[in-house]
Amino acid sequence: MKKWEEYKFRIAAYTQDTLPMARLATYLDALAEILGETPHVHFVRLEEGSLAIVHKIEIEAVPKVKERITAVKQRKGTTSQMRAYQHINNMLREDKTKAALDEENTAEVLIFPGSEEAKLQFTSIQQQGEIDGEVIRVGGRKEWIPIILDIDGKEVTGFHAKRGIAKELAKYLFEPVRLYGIGRWDRSPDGEWSLGYFAVNGFEPLEQRTLSETIVALRGLKGEWGKDSLQEILDSRNYEDEH
Repeated sequence: MKKWEEYKFRIAAYTQDTLPMARLATYLDALAEILGETPHVHFVRLEEGSLAIVHKIEIEAVPKVKERITAVKQRKGTTSQMRAYQHINNMLREDKTKAALDEENTAEVLIFPGSEEAKLQFTSIQQQGEIDGEVIRVGGRKEWIPIILDIDGKEVTGFHAKRGIAKELAKYLFEPVRLYGIGRWDRSPDGEWSLGYFAVNGFEPLEQRTLSETIVALRGLKGEWGKDSLQEILDSRNYEDEH
């Protein structure tokens, strides 16, 4: 009974004598992320010609590997798989070459166009929006004052406001606010969106409550409050603090 299937990852521009070992390791690492099933995928050898990285996949893992390859081919793979695919393409562009993954005794099952891939034009969008965060810096001398927010523990730049708004916003340093304005969002080659610029035209402070104030507010809401409700809230708070 057949124990494995053989696959080949062919890189057009390299030979055994010209492919640096560190570069080979980087290609293998990204390829392993695409294929998955790491305990069942094994490197076998390098073949000459258009350099082929030959690896074998244990037969029981072949169906899952094929599913992953198909998902990447259809641009439906997981985030880590698609990043690995893009990483290989980026390296191939740097190496001014292309590559392909061949299944045993068949044609190419996954193509990496590399340097032959036309550079896509990734657009930006501009729209009205609102963003919540903690003000950690307001300052500058130009007409539009730069502002930095802490959003979920990460410093985010790109916010700007006219001096009047910035002066008022500075009163809420290290406090949570909601900024209103027009933002420009940029799309990366990996399909991820990030904030490029946000022109603030208004804001409002967000309420900060202590635990006791929150409990008082909750008690004022209509609903059923059991005798153990307060203890349940405190237990939940203690769990969050511990974790």
